[in-house]
Parts: sequence; structure tokens; C-alpha cells
Amino acid sequence: MEHHANVFLTNLAIVLCVAAVTTVVFQRLRQPVVLGYLIAGLLVGPHVPFPLVADSETIEGLSELGVILLLFGIGLEFTLKKLLRVGAAAAVVAVVEISVQIILGDLSAQMFGWTSREALFAGAMMAMSSTTIIAKAFSELRIGGRVRELVLAVLIVEDLVAILLLAAFATLAAGKLTAAQVATTAGRLGLFLAVVGA
Repeated sequence: MEHHANVFLTNLAIVLCVAAVTTVVFQRLRQPVVLGYLIAGLLVGPHVPFPLVADSETIEGLSELGVILLLFGIGLEFTLKKLLRVGAAAAVVAVVEISVQIILGDLSAQMFGWTSREALFAGAMMAMSSTTIIAKAFSELRIGGRVRELVLAVLIVEDLVAILLLAAFATLAAGKLTAAQVATTAGRLGLFLAVVGA
């Protein structure tokens, strides 16, 4: 138990040191620090020839915790009332953007010889936006007002639609897709948003 704790603390120290260095570098370059965080994650991850942290499970746990904290920060400042305030414009932009991304993703996947089902999954995955990254960049660049609200609303709507699409496609892949299941998933998602925004 003590050994695992020591390994975790060592890995955490390495991650924080690498993140601190990349933060300083990107601040000096006057670039969004979130890009430095991505580089730091790449350096300590298992997908480089000489990873700084050998325990991939620790990296996955820390990365999930980081995403949760960023999403928590977005939730604190972006309420359901703000989403409804720009809901119509955000919905139109999100639907158009998601449709274009799905079409492009589907066409690109088919060019690589993927099946129609695999291509649909690829298109749905491309429709998912990096809400946390853009929100962090906006915060660093001090972009606020209606522009920030509208962009974040579009991103949130995109994520919600993408969740429904992936759930529907996953059920479709299992050969059990029904209108009732899609409606149930959408209803649960709507209920969750209503409870959170209450």
C-alpha cells in the first residue's frame, strides 16, 4: 500500500513539474496555457518513445480528474438559464455544425474503406467538441460577454447531441435500436439538465 502511494506521489510530482514548465513556456510565448497542458499530457503519456511516467493507469486517472475539474468550472459559471437565453441561436449553429461534421466524418471514413456503420460512428465522434479546452482558452484570453455565452452554449448543445448520437449508434450496432430507447435516453438527459439547472 505504501509502495503504491509513493509511486502515485512520484508520478503526480512529475506531471505537475512538466505542466509547470509548459505553462511558463506558453505564457512567455503568449499562447493559451491549455495548449501547454496538452503538450505536457503528451510528454508524460504512454504514446512517446520514452514516457516520463510508466504507470498509464495513473495518467488516465489524473487526466479524467482534470477534465472533471474543468467541466465543474464550466458548470459553476454557465447555468441552464444562460443556455436558454441563447438557446435558439445556439441550437441552429450547433445543428448545422454537427451535420457538416458528421457528413465530412462519414465521407472521410468511407475513403479509408470503413463500413457504413463505422463511418457513422466516426462522424458522430467528430461532432463532439472540446468544450473544456475552448472554455479554458476563453478564460485566459479574457473573452466574455455574449460571445462567450453563445460559443459555450453551442459547444454544450453539440456535446448533448453527440451523446444522443453515440448512444443511438451504439444501440444500432447491437441491432436493438427503437424509437422508445432513443426517447428514453433523450428524456433522461433532459431530466438531468432540468435537475442540475433548477
